[in-house]
Amino acid sequence: MKYLILIILFSNAMWSQDLESHQWKDRILVVNADEKNRERAESQYLLLNKEQQKLIDRKIVLYKCIADTCMFYDWKNTPKMFKTDTTKQGFSIVLIGLDGGEKYKSNTVEKPDVFLNLIDTMPMRRQELRNRK
Repeated sequence: MKYLILIILFSNAMWSQDLESHQWKDRILVVNADEKNRERAESQYLLLNKEQQKLIDRKIVLYKCIADTCMFYDWKNTPKMFKTDTTKQGFSIVLIGLDGGEKYKSNTVEKPDVFLNLIDTMPMRRQELRNRK
């Protein structure tokens, strides 16, 4: 059930399996847009891209999917592109936690602080910060 949303978002079996490899390692932001909402998806990406170090610190990776093309960003390596046969409608952004559960969903472009502040309140993030001391 935890990865049902990811399987729906990414019906390509190879990438669905790859997404499971993020569990307990990465938090995932998934930006989905149809062609009419490309500009919104790009705006969301640009806002997030300005906060790369904060995203790395919180173990956030990004899947930006517009129409049938997805880009994967981990902020450390060259982005990876892949095709998906999932049809996207409208615009959405979803935050998936380390445990694989959906933590936040929106149909509007959000400031990065929405995600960063939410993550900072999560028990696993608080534990990460305590372990650094």
